[in-house]
Amino acid sequence: MTPRPLVSSSLLVLLTVAPALGAEEAPPRSAALANAPALRNPMPGGLLAGYAGDTGLDIGGTSLPVYAVAAGTLEYSEPGHTRWRGKGDTPNSVRVRLDRPIPFRGRSITHMYYTHLSKLERVQAEDAKDKAHVEAGERLGVSGVGNGVPHLHLGLLLDGRVEQDSWEFILREGEVRAALGGYKNGERLR
Repeated sequence: MTPRPLVSSSLLVLLTVAPALGAEEAPPRSAALANAPALRNPMPGGLLAGYAGDTGLDIGGTSLPVYAVAAGTLEYSEPGHTRWRGKGDTPNSVRVRLDRPIPFRGRSITHMYYTHLSKLERVQAEDAKDKAHVEAGERLGVSGVGNGVPHLHLGLLLDGRVEQDSWEFILREGEVRAALGGYKNGERLR
């Protein structure tokens, strides 16, 4: 497969489809991008959705594998950390502190979070003493349901602020799509 170039206002990276088994295969890299982190597809087969003002990007799909977009340290991988707790909603969430922050519009994307997962590859409490490391493209779990809709919610957080108590440090849906290369709603990730 040909990698699709990703362009943000301050960084060029490659989005490479995560192989079905996870991160066994390194993404192709060009010499010009040797110092840029390689971003991986978070949910191959997912359909980009979402709405302006959302605190991340919704990727529609039923029970699809979910992968780490970039390498980092698991801060948690456990049930909770979501406000969607209705009947049928799946409770699992993951947050990763990136090994290498990604420049974005004069700021730094330092964390990514995933929620509404139906299954986790590993469970790690937020207060765990020893934190696991994940590689770009490593499988994190399986997509689930939030607000009664099968999807994954992917959020990107800025400048080390993870509390999500200020809109200033959370990328909105359109900004997440821009950071991942400007994909449009309705596009299917391959």
